[in-house]
Amino acid sequence: MKTSARASWVLRHVLLGTAAVSFAVAMPPMFPLGLVGAAHAQTTGSGGGGGMSHAPGGTSGSAMGQGGPSGVNGHYGQGGSTGTETGTEGTSTDRQGPRFGGGENSSRPAAGTTGGRPVWAKEGIPAVELGRLSVARAPEHVIDKALAEAVSNWAAMGTTVMTLTADGEPDLTMTVAQFYSLPAAEFAYVLQTYYASIVRIDSPLENLGLLKNLAMTGTTALTGVTPATGDDLYAIFLGSASDKTIPISADTVTAVNTILGLPPLTPEATADIAAKAEDVRLAILAGHG
Repeated sequence: MKTSARASWVLRHVLLGTAAVSFAVAMPPMFPLGLVGAAHAQTTGSGGGGGMSHAPGGTSGSAMGQGGPSGVNGHYGQGGSTGTETGTEGTSTDRQGPRFGGGENSSRPAAGTTGGRPVWAKEGIPAVELGRLSVARAPEHVIDKALAEAVSNWAAMGTTVMTLTADGEPDLTMTVAQFYSLPAAEFAYVLQTYYASIVRIDSPLENLGLLKNLAMTGTTALTGVTPATGDDLYAIFLGSASDKTIPISADTVTAVNTILGLPPLTPEATADIAAKAEDVRLAILAGHG
């Protein structure tokens, strides 16, 4: 290539390169620096509610955050305790973990509840064999229905006159309502002695419904019944509901009382009811043969 032609070629490429550099310098950046910083804060910040960190409420950012203390779009996080869009984290006593999230709009259960779990799922219930008494774990509406059925049937049953006989000879007569008005020890004696002639409530659900109603209201739903004492009638219902082959102890009384969500009993009342209910259970076992 001739010298003049080569010089012309070099000069042309130098000019083109200079123009390209000038054009690049004149072009504005694709993203304003402030926006880049905000985007960076969402993905690599301190675990904000709008971040994507897998660590719930972590303090160093990573990619899938569920609710740290300083996120930009915390509305989508699960850890904010205030329910606002800032994702501000609550105190350690307010956080309930990923199930309830925290915040005024969270699904955390109200104080004093078990979060949808039945009462009998709580800890503190004595480990005791319940047999037929296990139906105490039935949903509340089932026990309420059994109570309604017992009360409905009682309208005719309570006024029924029982002619009680032993060895073929009539000994005494009484209505079923009078029978249930006896002290538990006398109820057990009459039940065992005249078992074949007795009219009584046998269903464990109905007995537990009546027991619950008695404990919650202080009165019985059985018209015509005047309990000797509240403990006596409680024991009659409990002994009648129980499995005839499983002894009733103070732990049995505590377990049933707790499962049904009834007011707590004193140790003295618990022991008294257990002894009287055990008399009723033994009477049923002996009478049944």
